[in-house]
Order: sequence, then structure tokens, then C-alpha cells
Amino acid sequence: MSLGASKSLLNESTREVFARWEDARQSWRDSKSAEFDKEYLAPLPQAVATATRIIEELDLVLSKIHADCD
Repeated sequence: MSLGASKSLLNESTREVFARWEDARQSWRDSKSAEFDKEYLAPLPQAVATATRIIEELDLVLSKIHADCD
């Protein structure tokens, strides 16, 4: 799988997680739900953004390496 495809899959999967979470929140509204949201889901967008940036940087480095080897 290419880095571009990995980046796309990561973003698509993140959107899916938040869509599923919205569905779950319709019936799960207690302190554990709020704790789960705060602990695991609130940090997710920043973590995905960081991972996406790193994937883009790796893609540039690998492209340069590939070009240098040709």
C-alpha cells in the first residue's frame, strides 16, 4: 500500500470512527461515555493530523530517495 493510500485510509477510518461514535452516543450517555470521549476520541483529530503530516514528509523523503537511485 502506498503512503498516499495509507493517508487516505487513515482519514477515511477516522471519519468512520466519529460517525459510529455519534450513533453510539444516542444510547450511551453516562459518565463512562464522557470519559471515553475525553480519553480516546478528543485527542484523535490531533493525532491523525500529526500522523498525516508525518506520512506526507515520509512520502517526500521516499520520493527523493527513489529519484536519487534512478
